[in-house]
Order: sequence, then C-alpha cells, then structure tokens
Amino acid sequence: MVGLQFPRIAVVLLLQSIVIFSRHSFGFAATKSKGVSIKIIPIDSRESPLYNPNLTHRQKIERMVNVTLAKAKLTTLSSTQNSTFDDDKHFSPIDRQDKYYLAQMLIGNPTQYVYLVVDTGSSLIWTQCQPCENCFHQTYPIYDLRASSTYRGISCDHPNCNHNERGSLFQCVDGNCAYSIQYGYDGLMTGPTKGFASFESFTFLVNDNGDTQTFPLLFGCSTNTQRFSFASAQDNKISGILGLDFNPISLASQLSYVFSYCIVPYSDHFPFDVHPHILRFGPDVLIPQNIPTTSYVPIESTDFYYLRLLDISVGGSRLNLPPGTFDPSSGSGFFIDSGSPFPTLTTRSTNGLNVFEMVNTAFSRYYDSQNLVRRPAQPGDQFKNCYMIELFINAISITYHFEGADYEVESRFVSVADWDEGYFCLGILPQPGRSLLGVQFMQDMRIIHNGEIGALQFYKAHCADDYI
Repeated sequence: MVGLQFPRIAVVLLLQSIVIFSRHSFGFAATKSKGVSIKIIPIDSRESPLYNPNLTHRQKIERMVNVTLAKAKLTTLSSTQNSTFDDDKHFSPIDRQDKYYLAQMLIGNPTQYVYLVVDTGSSLIWTQCQPCENCFHQTYPIYDLRASSTYRGISCDHPNCNHNERGSLFQCVDGNCAYSIQYGYDGLMTGPTKGFASFESFTFLVNDNGDTQTFPLLFGCSTNTQRFSFASAQDNKISGILGLDFNPISLASQLSYVFSYCIVPYSDHFPFDVHPHILRFGPDVLIPQNIPTTSYVPIESTDFYYLRLLDISVGGSRLNLPPGTFDPSSGSGFFIDSGSPFPTLTTRSTNGLNVFEMVNTAFSRYYDSQNLVRRPAQPGDQFKNCYMIELFINAISITYHFEGADYEVESRFVSVADWDEGYFCLGILPQPGRSLLGVQFMQDMRIIHNGEIGALQFYKAHCADDYI
C-alpha cells in the first residue's frame, strides 16, 4: 500500500485506440509503417479552441463523467445500427459531450490550417471543401480543392469505391465516388455531411518546435453539410472530423498497424490546464521485449477493441468471477477505450452478475476497515462510494486479469478526489452491458496497440518523459 495521492483534476483521456488488424483490403496511397508522432489537443488544454478557463474543478470532472456516459450510450447505439448508404444515413455516433480531442494539421499544397474533432466512433477523415454547396461557418478559410496541386479525386472504378458492397461508406453517384453520413447527437440525428472520396496531402504538426510530417491520405471532401455545428458560429475554427475507429479507412490504418500513447498524470504537469498528448505510429513506437501482452478478441460488426478479461482483484484479493462474465458475444464484454475518461463496469453481466457492485463492496470493505468516514450521498452524485480525505491513507489498487497478462492500476489512480469538498470516490462508473478500461486507469502506463500481432501491450512508464 502507498499513501493516497490524488491529481488536482482527474486526467482527461486520449483518443480511442485505433485500427489494429484490418478486415478488408484497401489500396491506400500512404505507405504503412511510416514513423510519425502527432500532437492531440484535449478540450481542457489552453491550446484548444474550445478551452474554457472559467470551469471549476468539479465542473471539469462532471464533464468527463458526461463524456464517459455518452460514450457508453453511443457504444450501445452504434452496435444496433445497420443502415446503409442507400438509406442516405450511414450512421456514426458522436455526442455533443464527446468533442474532447482536437487535432490541428495542414492540408493540401499550398497548405492551410484545419482543426478536426477526433472522433473515435467513426471512420472517415473529412473536412469542408470549396466549391461548397452548403457549409457551416468556420473562421479559418474553407479548404479549396481547386487551389491544391496535390488533390486527387477517386473515380467509381477505384477499389476504394466499393459500390458493389452493401453498407459501404462510398458509393458511385453520377460518376463520382461519394459518401453521405449522418451523426447521432444526444440520441438525435444531425447532418448529413455529403461529399466525395479523395486523396490529399496532410501535414501534421508533431511538436511545439514547428516540425511537421506529410502523408497522402484518403479523406472526405464535404461540399454539402446540413444541421451541423461544433461551436458558436462566431468563433468556430473546426471544419470536420478525424475518424479513428476500427476501420481500414481510419487514420491509423493508413499510417501503420502499430501505435502507442502514454497519458501524463494531471498532477505531473500544468496545474491549470491539461497537457496535449502524443500519439505515435510505426517506427516511432518503441516496443521492449517481454512486456505484458494480451490478444484482442475479434468480433464481427464492431470497431471496438475487446479483450479477454478473466477476473478482477481489489487490493490483491480476487473476486473469483465465473468464466464467461465478460463474454462479448452475449452483449457484455470488456474493451479498452481511450476516448472515455473514466472506466466502467457492468451492472448486468452475461451471467447476471453486478460486477460494479462487487468491486464497490470490496472498495468499501477495505476503507471501512481503515476507519475512514463515509461521505453521505448527495443529489446528482455520479460516483457511488465516497470517503472524507484524511492526512494519510493506505490506498488500494485494482488489477485486471486479462488472458496472458495482468494490468495493475496504481492505487493513486483508482480514486477521484474533490479537494475543495475534502472527499474521494472510487473512480469507476456503473453501466449495464459492456465494461471498459478508461483513461483514468491508463495514467503513467505505456499503451501499445500492436496490429502486427493483434494484441494490446503495456508497461508502467513515466509518461511526462513522452512529451516532445
């Protein structure tokens, strides 16, 4: 046990893990396994155009809770969607609360800046394009395909335009390889955004020194976008979406099948805002020998990264969960989601267990034995088990026992604290159905998505050293 240490504000999270192994065959212009590192900007970073300096500590935590709950809701929603292009509503769930990561980059030649929302629930990279039939307002000039020497359209006979595959994002319309996507916001439909599949040069800002790397990427050139907005019309700098789900047209599958990130604990850097994160691809990822490794569970019709979770330990004591508790084929399952700030545990597993309550009970049993004072539940509380902070507390750890590897969450990251009110809570949220490993439990852990072996790899690290 170690002394309980709480970050001043719970860490925000990186984007969801990206493509690991491809289920389709696509001929991209970009060469696989090129090393590149990209800076991703959380909404609470001063570098974000959506940064709000007036939010309190409690409001930031509440927003992260809302992001997690929205992601959980949309995870369920996306698994039930079977619409096709012919329905004019190829559906991608993204929530108003989910605009948490932004990526700034340059597009075309000559280059111009664009801000894209990092969306872990969709595939396509798209930005508004001139000539524009219907576009929402953005403060940066709208990218003009006619002015770029590197823009290339995709013809209907291109292998990426799978017009014979039902459910394909791209379809041949009037001789052009086109797309039409609607998005789900808070359970409502918005959009569509319509445009043309294309290739263009994307230049990524990789550090604060102005260094860049350029890659040709497949993207969507949206010329008609309806009922869509990212920020107030007066100061909106965002022009589209950077799709990062488990799909061969996402950014990661076009760059490399290996990528990595390392979440800097909030308490280690920047006491007033959140540090940007670095997403590394290909040769930029260092993979030590003999590190913990657990294989992904391939699930048809899903773009999430399921893992075989066998059991959970709280403070070194196993729950002894029966086999099949996290069976993804029965509507449950466990996956890693770096697009969710907090972890969740199911209240209704495949075999009917309330796993969240089992962990919650073990958490309570331990801190009750330490004679800590429980904080009475308050209206609107999202975290269900809270105690008053004392000068020194022997904190408790949690370990996920995956097939082939144990993933230990350091005790200082298991709880979430409100220093102003003087209490801490178990940093896990209850959810029916699926469970997930969120970013609160990824702090100071090097996460490697290794598509070459179809597995998640990880090891403890000092993530502040990762920032460049």
